[in-house]
Amino acid sequence: MVQVSLSKKLPLSVNLLLFMAIDAILTNKLTISAFNLNLFKINTNSIPHFLSMILHNDFTVTFVLLTYANVFLTTSKSSIRWGISIYTFLFQIFIGAMLRWNHVLTDKGWNFVMESVMIVIVMTYTLLLGRLFQRMASKEGWIR
Repeated sequence: MVQVSLSKKLPLSVNLLLFMAIDAILTNKLTISAFNLNLFKINTNSIPHFLSMILHNDFTVTFVLLTYANVFLTTSKSSIRWGISIYTFLFQIFIGAMLRWNHVLTDKGWNFVMESVMIVIVMTYTLLLGRLFQRMASKEGWIR
């Protein structure tokens, strides 16, 4: 709902490309962290738990990061940029804690510091790709 109600946002083509890029990196992050490195375990014994993890990864975090990129890249006020950055970071920390509290995720070597660093890396990746796609859109004439 927040994404729809933004007065200034990136062009549709940029949002679409950014959504796909964010979703791809989040899926790869989850696969590598959980299955290859065994840093945490996803509860696959319960369908509702597993579905909540899928919804969290594919929709909640993706749209939070998409909203973050739209607000950050379309405003020049530093207070708004700091505010959306802090909100995005804290929201992801909070929903990660909720997944652990509800036994959707179980840490096996993952900790708060690793979680924080990963969130900052994904937020930076989102901004860099958002800026790249924004420049591509203006240079290639994707904007009407």
